[in-house]
Amino acid sequence: MVNGNNATVAGLAVLPAGVVGAILAPLGGKILDEVGARIPILSGVTLANISLIIFTIFSLKLSNTMIIWFYIIYMLGMGMSFGNIMTDGLKYLSNNDQADGNALFNTLQQFAGATGTSIVSAIIAQSQNNTHLSTATSTAIGTQHAFIVLVILGLINLGILFIFVPKANHSK
Repeated sequence: MVNGNNATVAGLAVLPAGVVGAILAPLGGKILDEVGARIPILSGVTLANISLIIFTIFSLKLSNTMIIWFYIIYMLGMGMSFGNIMTDGLKYLSNNDQADGNALFNTLQQFAGATGTSIVSAIIAQSQNNTHLSTATSTAIGTQHAFIVLVILGLINLGILFIFVPKANHSK
């Protein structure tokens, strides 16, 4: 488990960030309504990427407190951006296609989550195969490598969103 703690501690460590993300989602929606999609989406994804970079830098020496705070930063970004990405994407569909678009977004979210979890797990497991290091050290190194992959994917995501999220509100 995380830093030698049990699953309860791991769950409690991510709880504050989950609450922050849930609280920020409506605020992100309000910003979208007032100024359009670009600001909440790009600022949110930027915050999430900053968090991933910080996680990468400190990944070999993460304390539980650091995990809590870095994950709060990550969820601030996700709360600002994720729902708005769906909202902005769905507005380009006709009313008849909205339900299908929502189903597609949710399906792709599940698929992406499973794929990402598998890739990160494989990277960490491969690192743990290094028999010259302790399990804790090889896990920390694998985690750092996984964070590097996540940073790269996050920056690609930011670039794609920078290109495709409109600078002003567009109607259907």
